[in-house]
Amino acid sequence: MKKYRAVVEIPKGSNRRIHLSYDGTDFVDLGLISNEIPINNGVMPVCYGYIENTINDVEKDNVDVIIFSNKSYKTKDKIDIKIIGMLNREDGDHKIIATDESVLINDFDDIKQVERNLILKYFGYKSKIISIDNRIAAMEYLNSSIIKV
Repeated sequence: MKKYRAVVEIPKGSNRRIHLSYDGTDFVDLGLISNEIPINNGVMPVCYGYIENTINDVEKDNVDVIIFSNKSYKTKDKIDIKIIGMLNREDGDHKIIATDESVLINDFDDIKQVERNLILKYFGYKSKIISIDNRIAAMEYLNSSIIKV
């Protein structure tokens, strides 16, 4: 199975919008999440970042990933991840769903209902989630998003 590595932009529990600068040189703080997403008082419910060496053709930015973990991470941390699915959004800014080795789930449906609902509300706030893909479809999307060098 292909290995993927994520880079944390916003740690779980943070209320700050952190993003890799568009020139890729550093991370920038874009302010309070609550200014953009009031759900959960603007607090990130999972680790959020991007998958290295990928590009979302619609956004022209790295492919986003939400990571379920029992560990604490900081901005810039790199994590080996297992892909379990993908949130397909109306605006094309899809979110890969992944876990690290501290969480033993294989599918989005394995996550507690309350947590799933929060994720759907949070990441569907700015653009409607139109479907939730399984691991195979998410891997196909990721494989088509790898930057060719």
